[in-house]
Amino acid sequence: MNKQHIALYSAVAVLAVAAGSGYYAWSMHRTTNASTGPLVHTAGLDGKLVPVSALVANPPSGAHVQSFTLTAEEKSITLGGKTVKAMTFNGTAPGPLLKVHQGDLVEVTVHNQLSVPITVHWHGISVPGSQDGVPGLTQDPIQPGGSYVYRFLANQAGTYWYHSHVNSVQEIGLGLYGGIVVLPKSQTAPAADRDYTLILHEWSTSPSSSTDETMGNMTGMGGMNGMSMANMTGMSGMNEMSMGSMGNMSGMGTMSMGVPSLRTHGFQVTDMDKSAVGEMTNMYDAYTINQDASGKTLLEAKPGETVRLRLVNAGNMTHLMTLLGTPFKVVAMDGQDIANPTPIENELLPIGAGQRYDVEFTMPNSGDVQLVSGDPGMTERMELRVTIGERMPSGTSSMSAVPDVQNDPWFDFTHYGSGSIPGVQTFTLDQKFDKTFNMDLGVGMNQSGMVYTINGKAFPDVPPFVVKTGDTVKIHIVNKSAYIHPMHLHGHIFQVLSRDGKPITGSPIFLDTLLVLPGETYDIAFKADNPGLWMFHCHDLHHASAGMDVVVQYAGVTDPYNLKDMSE
Repeated sequence: MNKQHIALYSAVAVLAVAAGSGYYAWSMHRTTNASTGPLVHTAGLDGKLVPVSALVANPPSGAHVQSFTLTAEEKSITLGGKTVKAMTFNGTAPGPLLKVHQGDLVEVTVHNQLSVPITVHWHGISVPGSQDGVPGLTQDPIQPGGSYVYRFLANQAGTYWYHSHVNSVQEIGLGLYGGIVVLPKSQTAPAADRDYTLILHEWSTSPSSSTDETMGNMTGMGGMNGMSMANMTGMSGMNEMSMGSMGNMSGMGTMSMGVPSLRTHGFQVTDMDKSAVGEMTNMYDAYTINQDASGKTLLEAKPGETVRLRLVNAGNMTHLMTLLGTPFKVVAMDGQDIANPTPIENELLPIGAGQRYDVEFTMPNSGDVQLVSGDPGMTERMELRVTIGERMPSGTSSMSAVPDVQNDPWFDFTHYGSGSIPGVQTFTLDQKFDKTFNMDLGVGMNQSGMVYTINGKAFPDVPPFVVKTGDTVKIHIVNKSAYIHPMHLHGHIFQVLSRDGKPITGSPIFLDTLLVLPGETYDIAFKADNPGLWMFHCHDLHHASAGMDVVVQYAGVTDPYNLKDMSE
């Protein structure tokens, strides 16, 4: 499949999702077949059933309490000279940065002053089962005018974020997100002199997007050129299916949409990868780091100081970021430390939706350091930009001053760092696991339109992965689509064991969100040590809202809520 076809393929998918998703998109894919669905009836080891609502925090006596209040409210904000009617926490987007210490009991009171229901999901933090913030699965939605108190222990140091989990495409898209940093209880290495959290996001500021961000800004979508869908018959990789038949699929099963070649020759960036990065470029027209779309953010740092940047991708796109002016180390991914990281330079960090990268560097004796984008579009490269230093260099606002790093190699985490992480138990690829599952990621069509599938089915028709408390679990992931899928597991941290059949070398890598490129395969493993009902889904929320979700269900845990309230 060539680059032009990939761009066209991506445009068709976005249009189909836009036409077929919208608010509570999963309801469009529901089934009346009682034999399938997101949950099954299964008893626990003792034969008992426990509602997920009973799985709450049990703090030790005397635990330090950190209390916060988040108020969801509508607010007009300015992005790149355009006024956007946003959904905010405490009047800003992102919402306030929450800082706590490892071991703290965190209590967050959420007030909903919007006209739509919300929840809050604590992305990457292994909260108790009742505190995960998935409507219809772990709690009732917080209705307009309502409030809810979340309570959990911050047991894991690192960089995390929070966001609404009701109709996430729209509610995160319009601003309901923020960062949370858990500082370590004891600092084993010297803390950086400067510590900054930078949250990446993309926005559609067009008036048509104010009611449903899913639609985005379709004007001038790459590859479409006003072409009729009926003229796409026989497009490479489409299995010769006439796209003109999309509207006549009543009673039709899910159809395959083409399969990329599976990778076996090591990590190489392909044209398909680059096209997939730009899949949704034309849906957005403003890109922010924190709440700035100008590319003129200045972070103070003096020569010789050490700086830690906590990069959080709170959008749907994969962004390619790098630093200019100094070598840097990737010291953590998804909040989890990397053992013995080494300095790198002239490499792009492919930060998938929902992922976090912590990087550290030392300021040079003279000059500034710049965080810049290597994304395909000029707008992103212009706006996703930060200067670290004592002053803003001249010319940073001109298009000609945007450094062209698009052809730099992508960072390969599978061979980075060395040794082990003290006190962290690891799995091996060839050990025996109590449970193994396959997760084939695909794309198809059904009577509702475009769907993104797991094992050939779209949620809620994807059977759950049922585990027991104490199980060791391995999941084999294969991306059989031409899209990038950042797969996020709620409630757990997993270890990456292999990519494309080859074991991970270097540092052990622990994540909660895995960026899976077209044709890639991975093996991941985790210990089932946090009972609950946990979503495992693509964090490109357009894909999730159109079916790419499954529940990791602990045997004996039941859902006392209304599954019809579930949404991405």
